[in-house]
Amino acid sequence: MLKDSRNGYGLLSIAIHWVSAVLILFLFGLGIYMVDLSYYDDWYHKGPELHISLGLVVLLLMLVRVVWRIINPTPEELSAKRAQNLAAKLVKLGLYAFVFIVLASGYLITTAEGQPASMFNLIKFPVFTELSSQNVDLAGAIHEYLAWGIVLLVAFHVAGALLHHFVIRDRTLVRMLKPVKKSDLQ
Repeated sequence: MLKDSRNGYGLLSIAIHWVSAVLILFLFGLGIYMVDLSYYDDWYHKGPELHISLGLVVLLLMLVRVVWRIINPTPEELSAKRAQNLAAKLVKLGLYAFVFIVLASGYLITTAEGQPASMFNLIKFPVFTELSSQNVDLAGAIHEYLAWGIVLLVAFHVAGALLHHFVIRDRTLVRMLKPVKKSDLQ
């Protein structure tokens, strides 16, 4: 099923989750790779263009994800332990916050000189403000440090999913791998 229910996630939520996860981790790796490029490297210009384009794809996916979460029921928590549920919510909220801040700082860096951000030369995202060199440096630091924060939160997220699957043995991980069935909709 496409939609979420109180019992589990639908195909759209699952697809957005995994596509976003792969793109975000790829963008992190590409960002790390680009730092050491010199002007004469082939990827000196290609890398940032791809990084920006895929970052804008993630922005659109995240916006769809938030709207989809608002208009769909949230699956019920499987754990009876309040501390586990709170930890899961905090990690998810942290991931959302860090991803949106990294996307915003990346956008500000990209458009700092007054040029729009381009997604594969197909869609231009307008410039809302230009930054001074000092503010570009600040945006760059925020972008880098919170990208590392995302990786750390992803590690907690994965560890929690694996804990639920292999130790607690509930359906937490399975719900993000297998869409809810039509018969499970409420």
